Amino acid sequence: MTVDAGALRGWSKERAELYGKPHLGARYTRGASYEALQQRCAVCGRRAGSCHHVARRSWGRSFRLVTPNGTWELRSPLFALCGSGTTGCHGGFHDGGLRAEWSWRSSVYEEAWWSGELLREYGPHHPGLYEYGRWLVTDRDGNEMFREAM
Repeated sequence: MTVDAGALRGWSKERAELYGKPHLGARYTRGASYEALQQRCAVCGRRAGSCHHVARRSWGRSFRLVTPNGTWELRSPLFALCGSGTTGCHGGFHDGGLRAEWSWRSSVYEEAWWSGELLREYGPHHPGLYEYGRWLVTDRDGNEMFREAM
């Protein structure tokens, strides 16, 4: 699927795709604050002790998506995970051992996202977006570790 270059504003589609999708067991509170909502790690089920930003924080806290149906300031989704940035599943994301990817259930839904139709209906991070896609978490060998399928 081709995305309008103006909508991406110089970002790769793969990077921009990580912004605005639903959280897993965590949420933003006020401003830049966030919290884990569930006590279990979204990947392995152990006790969650931290929140992970799916999009690297060095890429920026938000991505501005400009579409024919509106403009949205999209933030990185948050995952409630076990460990810290150096241990557990949280450490696995930071050291490259784990990778999260959003997978659309259909190219029609993907098109509706990039055109802004889904965002107009649900808004960024809305759990209703799970009807249209899911998170896939894989290890460094490409083995599927977790699939969010609400």
